[in-house]
Amino acid sequence: MKLVCMTGEETDQETLRKEFKSARRFGEVRLGTSHLFYRYFIRIRYVSYSEITGAYLRQESGESGEFLLMENYLMMNMKSGAVIKLRMEREAYVREVLSELEKCHASVMIGFNRPGRSKQT
Repeated sequence: MKLVCMTGEETDQETLRKEFKSARRFGEVRLGTSHLFYRYFIRIRYVSYSEITGAYLRQESGESGEFLLMENYLMMNMKSGAVIKLRMEREAYVREVLSELEKCHASVMIGFNRPGRSKQT
């Protein structure tokens, strides 16, 4: 299993594997001691918490025939200016990840802040 860095500095694969196995799982996301991991199908990507400046929930909706579709995404703003969009199966998982980031990593701003408006989650 190869872990791919989303952005920032790469870390030793063996160290990442150990952290990934012991990380707490919230759907597709696992929160380790120093990295956030995202598993989608067979790919595993990671990013260091120090690279994340902000995170929020994004919901997109649409229709497929007569069925209403709702997609949930964990959005992360990076120090490099990049915005990373991670698809999540359930809204509850995104909210749990945001809650954990807020508790454990005070440097990460939680919620989306539109210019001229207050912060929203």
